Parts: sequence; structure tokens; C-alpha cells
Amino acid sequence: MSRTSTSRFEDHQQERLFSSPVALAFVRIVVERRGLTEAQARKIYLDYLNRAEPAETRGKRAAA
Repeated sequence: MSRTSTSRFEDHQQERLFSSPVALAFVRIVVERRGLTEAQARKIYLDYLNRAEPAETRGKRAAA
């Protein structure tokens, strides 16, 4: 049986990411406040991180 959604590397990255106290607190709060599942809360957190702009490019767009 093969998995198509994530690789082992991606699984390891997510394990590292969600071992952070900040990430765990975010997920716990979203689950409690919004009544979502843990998987849905993790997806929201990942979507937020993927949209975040890297610090080194933050001020350059406004100046251009």
C-alpha cells in the first residue's frame, strides 16, 4: 500500500514543526475555539506558514 499525500520526509518535517510549543498551542486553541478536528487545525497552521513572507523580503516589496 502506498501513500500519495505525503512522503516520509514531509512526515518528518511536520513532526518537527508540530513539536514546537507555539504550534501545539495554536492547534489546541483552534480545536477548542472553533470546534474543528486536530487535523483541520494543523492544516490551518500549515496554510498560515505557507502564506507567510520570509523576513528578508518583507520590506523590499514596499520600497520597490
